[in-house]
Amino acid sequence: MQVFFSTFKEFLYLFVELSVLFIGINILVAFLNAKYSNFFEKHLKQDNFQTRLKAIFFGSLTPFCSCSSIPLLNAFLKAKVPLSVCMAYLITSPLINPIIIVVFIVSFGIKISFIYIGFLYAIILFISFLLSKFDTSKFLNNDFLENEFNEKSSCCSTKKCCSSKTHINLKQICIDSLKEYKKILPYALAGTFIGALIHGVFPSNFFEIYLKDYGILGVFIAAFIGVLLYMNCTAMIPVALVLTQTGIPLGIMMSFLIAGSGCSLPELILLKRNFKTSFLILFALLIILIAILFGILMFFI
Repeated sequence: MQVFFSTFKEFLYLFVELSVLFIGINILVAFLNAKYSNFFEKHLKQDNFQTRLKAIFFGSLTPFCSCSSIPLLNAFLKAKVPLSVCMAYLITSPLINPIIIVVFIVSFGIKISFIYIGFLYAIILFISFLLSKFDTSKFLNNDFLENEFNEKSSCCSTKKCCSSKTHINLKQICIDSLKEYKKILPYALAGTFIGALIHGVFPSNFFEIYLKDYGILGVFIAAFIGVLLYMNCTAMIPVALVLTQTGIPLGIMMSFLIAGSGCSLPELILLKRNFKTSFLILFALLIILIAILFGILMFFI
């Protein structure tokens, strides 16, 4: 019974947090997109090194968790930003921001913090470059592509929408954001329920009992477990510090931190609305790979 109430409490917390963040960020993104309608097209439309670097830098400025970064990702997709550029933002956003950097420096020192940032920038750029060499349109759901085509056709058929001077209707933006939230509501419910269920049964002393003496093998285990959870990187850094002080190898905790913050089941379920399952698998595997590589790196530093 205690596990049930704990899981239900976690579910309510995650659902309310996700709902408030999604609606609020969606309104903010819609407002900025209306005010600076050509911003995304101007700065992120090209698929080159400079654009990918801009996307990573932009992701580094947004203090979003893995789920709350999705509204801005949707805005990128609607603005026809290349998926390789979108991926650079999507991976970066929950893993690097000014708050995370400060907490990282305070917890682990400047050396580890700069290695963490430099490693992520380098590997995200490399992944984005590789994606640019493939036809990424096959990752998008047909429903999403059809909706975008219909919205574009509808927009171009109205003089008001095509006008260079767009009037910002804040009330309409709020209504549209609520409609957008209504579309993702089933995904949000499913994602937060699964996330809360896993969180409720996951033992708090798991690392001390099972992974303390596993060495590099623990890096792989931690990455695959972390990607199933829903964590905030900023909140998890002090926890990781405490666990390393109890004898858990830093590499294992870093692997768990990156995997759990960079991807989560709720995020994957939300992404399912716009992307095919093949993309979700690819995205999760990329986050796991990043987590494992950085975790192994920590064993040699």
